[in-house]
Amino acid sequence: MDKIKRFIKYDAFILLLDIIAVNAAYFLSLILRFSIANRLDPQIEDYIYTVIHFAPIYTVICIVVFFLFKLYGGMWRYAGIGDVNRIFFANLITTAVHILATVLFYERMPISYYVMGAFAQMFLVAFIRFAYRFAVLEKRTIGKTKAGNALVVGTKENGSQMIKLLTIGVEFRPVAVLDCKDKNTGMMMDGIPVYSKEDLEFVVKKHQIKAIFIADAGIDSSFRDYLFDFCKYKQIECRDYTSFLTYKGNEDSLADIISSAPGAQTADGKKVIPFSPPDIGEAEIQEVVETLRSGWITTGPRVKLLERRLAAYIKKGKTDVDTERNPAKYSNRLVCLSSATAAEELNLRVLGIGPGDEVIIPAYTYTASASAIIHCGATVKFVDIQKDGDKTTHAPEMDYEALENAITDKTKAILVVDLAGIVCDFERVFAIAEKKKDIFTPKESDGSMLGDLSSRIQKSIGRVAVLADDAHSLGASRTINGKKRYCGAIADFTSFSFHAVKNFTTAEGGASTWTDKEGIDNAEIYKMYQLLSLHGQSKDALAKTKVGAWEYDIVGPWYKANMTDITAAIGLRQLDRYRRLLDRRVEIIARYDEVCDRLGIKHLVHHTDYMDSSNHLYLIRIPDITEEKRNELITKLAEHGVSSNVHFKPLPMMTAYKQLGWDIKDFPNTYDYYHNLITLPLHTRLTDEDVDYIIENLETVITENK
Repeated sequence: MDKIKRFIKYDAFILLLDIIAVNAAYFLSLILRFSIANRLDPQIEDYIYTVIHFAPIYTVICIVVFFLFKLYGGMWRYAGIGDVNRIFFANLITTAVHILATVLFYERMPISYYVMGAFAQMFLVAFIRFAYRFAVLEKRTIGKTKAGNALVVGTKENGSQMIKLLTIGVEFRPVAVLDCKDKNTGMMMDGIPVYSKEDLEFVVKKHQIKAIFIADAGIDSSFRDYLFDFCKYKQIECRDYTSFLTYKGNEDSLADIISSAPGAQTADGKKVIPFSPPDIGEAEIQEVVETLRSGWITTGPRVKLLERRLAAYIKKGKTDVDTERNPAKYSNRLVCLSSATAAEELNLRVLGIGPGDEVIIPAYTYTASASAIIHCGATVKFVDIQKDGDKTTHAPEMDYEALENAITDKTKAILVVDLAGIVCDFERVFAIAEKKKDIFTPKESDGSMLGDLSSRIQKSIGRVAVLADDAHSLGASRTINGKKRYCGAIADFTSFSFHAVKNFTTAEGGASTWTDKEGIDNAEIYKMYQLLSLHGQSKDALAKTKVGAWEYDIVGPWYKANMTDITAAIGLRQLDRYRRLLDRRVEIIARYDEVCDRLGIKHLVHHTDYMDSSNHLYLIRIPDITEEKRNELITKLAEHGVSSNVHFKPLPMMTAYKQLGWDIKDFPNTYDYYHNLITLPLHTRLTDEDVDYIIENLETVITENK
């Protein structure tokens, strides 16, 4: 039924035009062949019978061949060179059929008839499919009477480039320029009036602005945020291209930069939607430049500030907390590190987990969850997930009965994975850990600094520790015992990732945090993380800058996993706008939810009455397909320019874990969840047009393959 509806909606009119085209082509060819001095040669009567009687048969043949070459169901508004090839070969075959059929079953027609007919048919069939793009070119030539008025924010080279790009486009036309520095107010730029930023409302009203394009690399971050809020309030589009501009100008033109951005087109005219590019703006770039100029580029004041601000965000859910009014309040509660994997491993080492210990994790996760355990010498113990995931969110949560049965007297920790930013049922996990506390034996101190702290932490917890792999989940929350708690303030120890593909990025990086442990000072735990991440060195570089404080000790032969001020600089500015980034993801998810519900595709539920996700990934599961078919759909999406992914291929299917004795056959729910899963692009550089394109192609690919 869906295929029929889609055919009626998109393809019936094209098929009707094709029927007219293939018949008109050869009738026109016959007329041209026998047209002499503005009249028809009587000899045409010898051939008109063949053309008329063969026409219905030939029409059917053409439609069948066109279907086989997929000339129906295509995205013709984005038609490119690949579509030209299919049109060419389809028409080549129908021409050959036309010649053979008429010669064998009717009579041989003049050669010029075949040649002119073939060219005419190919031209008409191609024109029908490329008419949209021809119309676009025509609009660019004769003007854009239906285009929306656009305001360009930014003067100088980048502003001029943006004006030129809009001028050759068809969706918007530039009618006004806003100068953020008010140096060119009242002047003309490329024939367009320049206004002051104080004139924003006046300009929008006077020129009936439908979209604002930000092309000023030096725009103040607060004014940039104001523009977004203003556009949202006025319900006009806002597109920010400062993410593609380097600090204080760029050697490349803005046109070149935009061509590599989401929503760009390849040489054959097709859009290209990357899967997960980082959202880096001018504010982040300037902060990094200032860091480089400061002379302090390793672990220093910016890392410490980011640690305090992240700790406040985890506590309050706000990114604008003034942590410097009382720095001690949010100090020693979170440590920034070089990666989430490092954070997870240091969590385990602070907890004292090592050889002879077991850590339970879901089989459905990324390798970092398991490799950190292996690095510590402990044993990974996989458990299967629930059939089809959690009943409400559909996230691949652990089978909690299997979790309870897996706990032994060797179990020292349960590692929960909040995949895609959806927070698992921690109440259930903590209840299981409490239920099994009678078989838990805390580690005794070995007399070392780390061994003593680990022993006291295990005794303070008094049960199997609950750890969270929250690589995807900064900003996610869940109501536990009637109170809303953010990830980082739920599990005993939590690790975060700030990798380039995450919602919040420092390019590379991560963080560890923990909840209060009775009888143990947070400063002591924080100090241990510092030692573990800096070779066991008793003073970091910042501490050694104090007068006469050069001397230090090495208290353990440990690791190098600290974050630098350069990467922390990115994080500080990311955090300024993080809530807005999350809100944008919510908007995109709502669009995806609608189309998936309509198509009967299973998908994650990111927000419920008791849980708010960080909206990191959008996982869909296509009903009734095999793993091979899933891979084919991913390829088809890629052919349309839509990059997709799979999160994740279960660890028991990976070579390293198979060599350790794991077999995916022991985890049927995990494989079943994985085999038909696709992850759609979900990031804040997607425009509304990009989302439309993804949805349209997803619907096309799914309906074509039902």
